[in-house]
Amino acid sequence: MITIKHDGCILCVGCSSVCPANAIEVVGTRMEHFPEKCIDCGICVKVCPANVICLYKGVKKPTELPSAAKYGR
Repeated sequence: MITIKHDGCILCVGCSSVCPANAIEVVGTRMEHFPEKCIDCGICVKVCPANVICLYKGVKKPTELPSAAKYGR
């Protein structure tokens, strides 16, 4: 599962364009992640020019994230 720090995202949509599982989409004025689709490949992390995406391998539910990550920190 990934988290996206929305306040630092530049909305370049690079992450969405490379995601093989279509787990990241533009929703309104921000990028949204759909954990049920995520395959933990990490490609989005590598292409993000703003460095605002973090990968938590094996995590499928927001409740499993470290507490600070739940809030995009």
